[in-house]
Amino acid sequence: MKALITGASGCLGRALVSELTSHGWTLRTTARRTVELPGFVAADLVQAELTALVDGVDAVFHCAAMSGGWGSPDAFHAANVTATERLLHAAGKAGVARFVFASTPSLYADGTDRFNLTEDAPLPERALSPYADSKRQAETLVLAQNGAMRCTAIRPRAIYGQHDRALLPRLCATLERGILPLISGGRAQIDLTHRSDAARAMRLAAGGPGGRVWNITSGEAFSFRQLAEMVCVRGNYKPRRIPLPYGLAYTLAGLAERGALLRGGAEPTLTRQAVVSLGRSLTLDISAARRDLGYHPQVTLSNGLAECFA
Repeated sequence: MKALITGASGCLGRALVSELTSHGWTLRTTARRTVELPGFVAADLVQAELTALVDGVDAVFHCAAMSGGWGSPDAFHAANVTATERLLHAAGKAGVARFVFASTPSLYADGTDRFNLTEDAPLPERALSPYADSKRQAETLVLAQNGAMRCTAIRPRAIYGQHDRALLPRLCATLERGILPLISGGRAQIDLTHRSDAARAMRLAAGGPGGRVWNITSGEAFSFRQLAEMVCVRGNYKPRRIPLPYGLAYTLAGLAERGALLRGGAEPTLTRQAVVSLGRSLTLDISAARRDLGYHPQVTLSNGLAECFA
């Protein structure tokens, strides 16, 4: 079996390279910047000719995305919607048999606490961020394309591990400044996903029933405060803990975003999406993935953090 992995230089992409290689797949990999990976071809999915990328592959694992809580709606749409649409078209035309999309649980977020959500949980009428909106549109495109090409998707929650450039690096950068802001007292519940669990879910989704999407986590929920305290122990951080009411944090983030725009658009230290992510609970039910895919998380948070600080 031969696969194309997009976004192969990222945390999930690199983990998927290891996962598929260990199961005997032959790989073609791509990202915008050149990296040393099997069968690598540098490509911008928004502009490049994609025929050669998908020619001769049995499955496409689409991990490439613009993520985060900062950026223009146009940039998110191009990277996450236009690129996905172009890749779907090229893959279908080339006769690719399977297409697996890395979606996001951010599309569930509505600014309230939400617990144990199943895949059919109601989505907010309006996405809370350009990122969530663009990923929701892209996921819809993928699942609608299911047919001769079997199309599936996963919604992995808060991927972390080696090569993570978002979750833990941002938290550690804050702790290195000697502070630990605890929005809503740090009580918000989150469930994370180790990169290897997410990669295994992608592989399993390739064999799952078409037109379906699955929640994926590592099967454990923690408060943000618990997560931060575990990171402090691992990294020997001794920050000053600062309780921050949710409403105040959201207002400060809005002001920070306006200031960033006035200064030229560089990402501010605090964004409204970050406040929602860290100040409101969002946990997922993964029973469908267990049932349909035989997915079972294997990496506990304690073991995953040990990898990050090795």
